Amino acid sequence: MALDLVQLKEAVSETHPGPYYGCTETVFEKAYQRALARVKTPKTVLEFSQIVNEFIGTLEDSHTALNPRDLLTLCEKKRQLAPFYLTRIGGDFYLSRIRNKAISLGVQVLAVNEFTVGQLYDFAVSLAPRESASFQARNEIISLMMGLIFNILNERPDQPVQMKFISIDGDTVRSIVPTLKVKQYISKNQWNKKKDLVFNIDESKAYLGLSTFEARRERHFKREIDSFFKKVEKNSIGHVVIDVRNNRGGYVLLLEYVLSYLNKEGATFDLNYLYKRSPLDRFETLSRLKKIDFEKRAMRVYPEGMISKEYDFYQSEKGTISSILYQKKLRNKNGLAYSGKCTLFTNGLSMSASALMSSWFKEQKRGEIIGTPCFGSMDGTHGNPARIVLKHSRIPISISTLKLSTSFKGAGHEISPEVILGYSIDDIINGSDPFKRYYRNL
Repeated sequence: MALDLVQLKEAVSETHPGPYYGCTETVFEKAYQRALARVKTPKTVLEFSQIVNEFIGTLEDSHTALNPRDLLTLCEKKRQLAPFYLTRIGGDFYLSRIRNKAISLGVQVLAVNEFTVGQLYDFAVSLAPRESASFQARNEIISLMMGLIFNILNERPDQPVQMKFISIDGDTVRSIVPTLKVKQYISKNQWNKKKDLVFNIDESKAYLGLSTFEARRERHFKREIDSFFKKVEKNSIGHVVIDVRNNRGGYVLLLEYVLSYLNKEGATFDLNYLYKRSPLDRFETLSRLKKIDFEKRAMRVYPEGMISKEYDFYQSEKGTISSILYQKKLRNKNGLAYSGKCTLFTNGLSMSASALMSSWFKEQKRGEIIGTPCFGSMDGTHGNPARIVLKHSRIPISISTLKLSTSFKGAGHEISPEVILGYSIDDIINGSDPFKRYYRNL
């Protein structure tokens, strides 16, 4: 375990372009020494995972993190899981999703097998990611993690899982939770499968739901965005609502394409990219052919343009840190810029590129943000995480290779919605979405 901590610290030092953005070097070193002291006695993989997460969580960079879901990959693929989600309202936890709706949604959950919801919550806290200035969003994520945490903790996966809850009628009841195999949960993605993009056009308003900026098919994603805004223009729509709830980010390129249709002032999208040359940076992960293509494109315009600055960085020695300001002119295929009213829906699972979008909305005063604070801050995010595997515990860890900073001045500012909107117990019981209700009443 101590050797894994040494490996992790060295990897962060070698790879991360700005590890002390969320903390000082002294604080990080103290966290490292504290972690080393804790592994002087034997620990389970789960206990060691908690130690690792506390250590790297000091950086307050959710892209440099241990993903608890990866711990399931260390389990036997035939292991049975009982997937469910809980939502915290007040001080209690309510069932918000379960496979096959086997238990009524909205019931107050007390325990799952021998674990109380309080114990599950505490374990989730110890394994949850951290992001600068995102305290409310982290609390939202912790509640949603509790079902995953139970499945990591469950030492009897071959036995039926029982959930103890207070029924709608007020009775304390125990019921069996449906299960599925790890392989189905992880590989086939049957539990969380969603469309990348959906939209709907009404008489006077339009809805665009973006579940990711990491589209499986980039060209198809752009064509759908083109189609949506062409219909908005054709139907003279006066209000567009964009929904990035649960959108955990993806490619800035696709975010920029969406923004190109909302950029009524024609302003550039300014992001400062902080790179560090390392064996895990984005250039080192390119294939040989892509490296050749990059070099050819750079040399055609060298020394002009952003690509030339990237080429200089690419040619630099390992350990070199380079700061490049990209002032992107936002363009789209149709040359359109929607100038009408705009609203953005967010929640605690709006991360990375979604946080950049929320920050842009605020800074450009493009429209109201409705929902709960996203998992990010006004002044930027990290990106392009590289993956390492700790040699002895075999735990996968992601490490940022890029720091993205907006033009907003001042660190650690939460992106606060103008209108706070979340789920009530009645919403969960009735399977209704308060955001859809809000949209209908616009």
